[in-house]
Amino acid sequence: GCVLCSEDNGCITCHHRLFLLIWRDGIRQYGMCVHTCPPGYFGVRGLEVNRCTKCRSPSCESCFSRDFCMKCKDKFYLHKGQCFRQCPPSTAVQPGTRECQEMCEPGPWSEWSACTACGCKWGLETRVREVTGATKEEGTICPALLETRRCRMRKHCPGGEH
Repeated sequence: GCVLCSEDNGCITCHHRLFLLIWRDGIRQYGMCVHTCPPGYFGVRGLEVNRCTKCRSPSCESCFSRDFCMKCKDKFYLHKGQCFRQCPPSTAVQPGTRECQEMCEPGPWSEWSACTACGCKWGLETRVREVTGATKEEGTICPALLETRRCRMRKHCPGGEH
């Protein structure tokens, strides 16, 4: 896939569909033509040369652009395109992944509702709470926002039944 090469440095120019991967070994620089960029790099297509560009963060295993990580190396957690040693405050590790997920903060519980379920001795009452601060985003981990419990009916139902 090499169009132009140097005896000392390898490929300098690649066929138009391939990426030029350049890496350093001490003070020497080498070039190689590849179909896909290796871990730690992302492909940038240009008018004259398609290049593999290194992710900026050394803890990033795969990136979409120089500063946006898509997968972190072991012992790091991904949150909004960045890699962290531990998840930032108000986030938690998403089960089965190494990604941090926003946690929502629910407000206080409302009062219990009136006991409902006419025609029997037992009914149900409910209470709710709203998410405070930022709106709940899709995939956000939230504790229960609705609770129900059994209650004893106190009022007579229409028709004389309890």
